[in-house]
Amino acid sequence: MTPNSNKGNSRYSDPMASRIEAAKKHREALDAEFCKASDVYDGFYLRLEDLTSEGSRFFLGGQAIIGSSLLYDAQASALLSPENIVLARLPKKVAQRLADHASAGWQIEPLISFIAFRAQDKTALVDLAFLCWNAQNEEYGPSLSAFVRGITERVANGDRAEINISQDQFIHVVRSGGTWYLTKKTKRDPLEKGAVSYKSRRSGTERITAYALKHRVGCNVLASIFWLAVAFGLVCLVWALFFSGA
Repeated sequence: MTPNSNKGNSRYSDPMASRIEAAKKHREALDAEFCKASDVYDGFYLRLEDLTSEGSRFFLGGQAIIGSSLLYDAQASALLSPENIVLARLPKKVAQRLADHASAGWQIEPLISFIAFRAQDKTALVDLAFLCWNAQNEEYGPSLSAFVRGITERVANGDRAEINISQDQFIHVVRSGGTWYLTKKTKRDPLEKGAVSYKSRRSGTERITAYALKHRVGCNVLASIFWLAVAFGLVCLVWALFFSGA
């Protein structure tokens, strides 16, 4: 009997075929359960090199805090400071992309991610993290809002977090209630010649300032917190110098 003499009497089953079929059905089930990520979320980084003179002064001043949110004027295609000062005009493609999100009622958060200084003309260039999502969507809005809060904190800490998520990653975000995130970081575009890093993360003082601005804490309260922190530091220093060896 030859090795192939019983070939016609047996049925060969490809083990990979059943796995492929199972994966296909699983994918179809997920597609039926979840919407497309792009229907409710969009995230991307943008480098702005052509700022207004007011924009450069703002980003090189004390008000520009890494991880803080700016304003976006969809009608004027402009990036604004919290005081409604025009900081920059956005490229047409980006402006159209954001205008589509704005017309759909999405929330748009342009976060300051990185600031560089150009010594030659004493101007700034800035990396922004644009987070756009349908916060009003009852099914996905709460999870995406929680995800954005986590991303904001990571940006404030100096992480260039991955914010352009795939469909599978979107599903992880929704299923986790927004607590899931990518540990992967993206590389920052190289700086042009003559430009140096100016700000890439929040300092301790900036964290206090950002908290005060967010929660509308008065100047007197903020000053009290600052001087209490200074006093505590001095007490610790005196203890370390005179009593730690006792």
